[in-house]
Amino acid sequence: ISPSGSSRTMLLSLLHIGLAARCRTRPPTMQASGLEAERNKATARRGVMERSFLQPGTALVALEQKRAANPIGFGAKAAAAQVKKKKKTRTKGSRARPLSALATELKASGVVRIDGALSPALVEELREFVDAERVQATADVKAGRCDQKARFADLVLLDKRCDLLLPLHGPPIAALQELLGEGSVLGPLLQEVVGEAGVLQELACLTSEPGSAQQPLHPDTPWTPIPSAYTAFIALQDVDVEMGPTLYLPGTQTKEAHTSFFGGDLSLGNAGVSGVRRPPIPEEFLRSREVKLGLLKAGDLALYNQQTLHCGSANESRDKVRRQFYISMKNPLAQSKLCASLRPAFRNKLTLGAMKDELAALNGRRTRVDEGGGRGLFGKLDEVDALEVRDTEGAVQIRFGDEGSQLGSEYEII
Repeated sequence: ISPSGSSRTMLLSLLHIGLAARCRTRPPTMQASGLEAERNKATARRGVMERSFLQPGTALVALEQKRAANPIGFGAKAAAAQVKKKKKTRTKGSRARPLSALATELKASGVVRIDGALSPALVEELREFVDAERVQATADVKAGRCDQKARFADLVLLDKRCDLLLPLHGPPIAALQELLGEGSVLGPLLQEVVGEAGVLQELACLTSEPGSAQQPLHPDTPWTPIPSAYTAFIALQDVDVEMGPTLYLPGTQTKEAHTSFFGGDLSLGNAGVSGVRRPPIPEEFLRSREVKLGLLKAGDLALYNQQTLHCGSANESRDKVRRQFYISMKNPLAQSKLCASLRPAFRNKLTLGAMKDELAALNGRRTRVDEGGGRGLFGKLDEVDALEVRDTEGAVQIRFGDEGSQLGSEYEII
């Protein structure tokens, strides 16, 4: 694609749009209005134009992490000090604890890959669970039993894409165990970058179906001195080029890169919050950047700093669906307003430390009963989430898969 100056001007004049992937647009059950349809077309054209200026790209590859006990790294040290409200002093001659190899690479490039984060059997179970949960959530929203915002998040270029918010029971719990529990690689890495006070910001699955369009490049959060959040995308099937892998521009999580990308105006990086920006396409900047593609095998993950420029590629396959289970952790010191692909009952309720403690208490199980007869931390939050679902007469429906509820007789269980 080699658009003329006049055609680029005409295209950019249409782009009164939100270009961040987490920018909220419309409910998945609604048809786009005529104006919104035109905006979506302009957004897709911009995505294609940006891609034409980029290098073809190579696969993101994994590094081996050399972990230290109780890692404290960039961001995490400040967070721990803030939470404990204690001012630490350094003795003469002391040195900061060195970062692991993965944390060092993440700090430098803004994205790293970890292979085999989820076991093959769990990947298959989680994929089937997500598909069934999507059907159930769609039916609940359509029947008026549940608000759509409690089950789905919206995306730019939503057509052929779905962002499903997941519950805290069943396979998602097993996935958290493998991702964050004892013996994991991701758990210690997240502890390095956000600390145990880091807050769960997202627990969802992003699905890209054949025909989904190329997204424009974007950061999920604007540049700030301390990164606001980190997201781990875990493939639930092998991802090849024609399925539209996530595209990353390593090293673009910096102030300098954001300044170049947004034409010198860093305030445009707040598009994910304001929903409106229309910077010119920085052709020379895009041509100069290295491109990495999330060509992951099932169970592999890519962890990225949300300030890193990235986008979803077009799914040009005939019949291959790309599913990405994902979690995000927010730095407790983050000052940016962040979108949360997380069920409302779970928001600001789970720190990394609390999750690790609960996973240790579960000890490989998916449910537990605490000393007071309750269902444990995850189970209690899942009970609150279940109250979002009502039948058409207004009675509460409680669903926990094969597990019963501990809520008591004042609720009608259907």
